[in-house]
Amino acid sequence: QQAHNPRTADPANYIAIMHVENPYAFMSRSSSIPTISRHTKRKTTSSISTTSSIPPQVHLQHWVFSGFMMVGYILGTGALVLPSAMASLGYVVGMVVCVMFALLSIYVGIILGRTRNNFYPECRSYKMLARACVGPRFELSLEYLTCLNWFMTMALYVLTAVKAFQSAFYWTHICGYYWGLGVVAVMVPFMFIQNMKEMEWLAALSDGAAIIILVMTLVLLTQGSDTPSDHVHHVWPPHENFLDAYNPVSSFVFAYQGQSIFLEIMAEMKEPGKWPQSVYLSHTIMGTSYAITALVGYYFKGSDVPAFLPDGIENGPGKIVVNLLVAYHVLVAYIINNVTLCDMLKRRYFTGAETPLYKHVSLGCALLLAAYLLTNIIPFFEDMVNIIGAMCGSPMMIGLPPLFYFFALRAKGEPMGMFDICVGAFLFFVVFPFTFFAGLAAAFNSLAANWAQNGPPFTCVS
Repeated sequence: QQAHNPRTADPANYIAIMHVENPYAFMSRSSSIPTISRHTKRKTTSSISTTSSIPPQVHLQHWVFSGFMMVGYILGTGALVLPSAMASLGYVVGMVVCVMFALLSIYVGIILGRTRNNFYPECRSYKMLARACVGPRFELSLEYLTCLNWFMTMALYVLTAVKAFQSAFYWTHICGYYWGLGVVAVMVPFMFIQNMKEMEWLAALSDGAAIIILVMTLVLLTQGSDTPSDHVHHVWPPHENFLDAYNPVSSFVFAYQGQSIFLEIMAEMKEPGKWPQSVYLSHTIMGTSYAITALVGYYFKGSDVPAFLPDGIENGPGKIVVNLLVAYHVLVAYIINNVTLCDMLKRRYFTGAETPLYKHVSLGCALLLAAYLLTNIIPFFEDMVNIIGAMCGSPMMIGLPPLFYFFALRAKGEPMGMFDICVGAFLFFVVFPFTFFAGLAAAFNSLAANWAQNGPPFTCVS
């Protein structure tokens, strides 16, 4: 998968779209399967014609590989926040929410497949589908939302690296903003990178590191000196306040988001009609993995489970190794996101690939500084995850797929079945606005509470 796609005229610019929608996707994000690459998907800000010719179909993949690619794209270290979400929801509600969003993600995956395969098979990206179904203005709006998602993802990467260094060097008690400055200093030389050709091996190692992270974290949690009986567990949500009880739901929205890359995966399939099988396979794996991670983390740490799960590992060499792997993984991911976002902004505001190097570097450094500032404004890992989940994950995962399906059916003069009317209306008019507005309200309420408890932005948090 890390090998560039032979159908691409310019593989250097066909980069990273499959690596950037979900901040913590790790399996297959840069693996060596010679199919569609998450590092080699092109995303431009220019208007894309939905009637453009489709490149010759070579090296198309079996539906099983498509399912594994979805797993690799969506399932990631974002799972490490789910035990904390489970602690806030209790065993029963936590498992219900986990299963519910798995089912919702399956449904939106199915209707995205119908929309693309039945009506607009020439569409190879979310942007192209937005233009085909709704129009160019909506495509532009989606582009802005994508840029916002990518930038906040980059800030989350910086924050995660800070948390990882603080946890790895737990004896130092250095303030987070100092670690952040160190991260910025390390990242500045990488702002000169304009394509991902020289990043392939680093990215492949990053994927391997991320798999090790999750496995080691769960194993080390079971080997701590404390036992599950030392911690408090809840069957039902322990919070009486609605916003406090609802806030962790956005963590599950964040964990399942990634639908915007589904069209790229469909375009690579040998038999696109078997897309539903890929969806069922991938979500069975993801739902099981999320459930195991949430249950194991919560069982062994109870209500004391930290939002950043590696913090819960007992001090020692294992904790150092896990957190250094986390830092490496997210910093490589930051570089990939930076190349992609800079490419989009250069095409919009400069001269695209002809933009001088100094402008590319200046833009990258400006984004890095802005990401550093945002991590100091929102220095709390779970709050950042939940804000991104509500603000960006909710519309991309829950709101847009039923909207695209409705407009596609209307444009083709085909009726919508009663089941799809009911579920689509429920998603678009109930679940989407609720997860968006209630999610943001809950996330910012939690952020305000953390500010009150830990101090305002740029307070020393060690």
